[in-house]
Amino acid sequence: MSCEKVSIIVPVYNSGAYLSPCIESILRQTYENIEILLIDDGSADDSLAICRQYADADVRICVIPQEHQGVSAARNAGMEVMSGEYFAFVDSDDVLTDDAVDLLLTDIVRHRADMASAVYDTVLPDGRVLNPYEDHACCVYSGTEMLRLSLAGDRQTASAGAKLFRRSVFGDVRFDVGRSINEDGFFLFRCYALQPTVVQHNVSIYHYCVREGSNSRNAFSDKYFDMFYFCEKKKAIIRRDFPELGGELLSMEIRTHLFFLEVLCRGANQRYREAQKSSIQFVRKHYRQFRTPHKHEGRMAWIVSHGLYPLYKMAVRVRYYR
Repeated sequence: MSCEKVSIIVPVYNSGAYLSPCIESILRQTYENIEILLIDDGSADDSLAICRQYADADVRICVIPQEHQGVSAARNAGMEVMSGEYFAFVDSDDVLTDDAVDLLLTDIVRHRADMASAVYDTVLPDGRVLNPYEDHACCVYSGTEMLRLSLAGDRQTASAGAKLFRRSVFGDVRFDVGRSINEDGFFLFRCYALQPTVVQHNVSIYHYCVREGSNSRNAFSDKYFDMFYFCEKKKAIIRRDFPELGGELLSMEIRTHLFFLEVLCRGANQRYREAQKSSIQFVRKHYRQFRTPHKHEGRMAWIVSHGLYPLYKMAVRVRYYR
């Protein structure tokens, strides 16, 4: 078993009500050679004081305060100062299982991988736990295989949580600052573009806690245009370095427009009408070339391509967002 240090980067922003369970779950790790970097991103509550209390009690914790710049800047700040041979990210209102680091590092060593990816389950406000992966399957990918999975919208390529990264391979990759939608997915996409060996293990090690008023039910806003920003950046990388993935690239672009139309159902602001029209036109033009393993995406593409999106949007708004 490896004995290298693991750096765990925790961006903190106004999360005082949930912060202690997060930090304590990291301190309980069965793999003890860790450093915990708590990056306080200009919190206005008692988050910074809580961080410093824990740092006073455990020498493995380092607190780094900064002016508020967003979660991506906080993660980048942690990457600048981390000293571990491996690193991981944990959001300050989420919780790790006690053996999370042990399992990830064991997978990396056993499979001689550059990155280990496990599963996060979703803890709803009412306490219910949703876990779509319960088979404990373990697969190893190399070359462009993870890029293909990312372009196909694989769920495990969207979040930086429940993963362990080898610093010598990924230590220079950074998050795009100032973006709030899909920033995790693009960070991972850039990692996959390095063609690493990745072990993907379907075992839950990370509890993603959904809070009341979470983004999933928030009204549509301009931040969702970040999806197209990252879509264009992915296109540039694929066209430059991986032209053989052109078919997968088109499906990714169609999927981006479909998701944009999906989240548009949350609002009725007419100033997004032209963007809605553009996305509908793109899907209708390329519908027959769309390849997806996801049933809902296939149904959504059919609805849009057959001119039924206005009815779908109305039905969704009546059901969920009235």
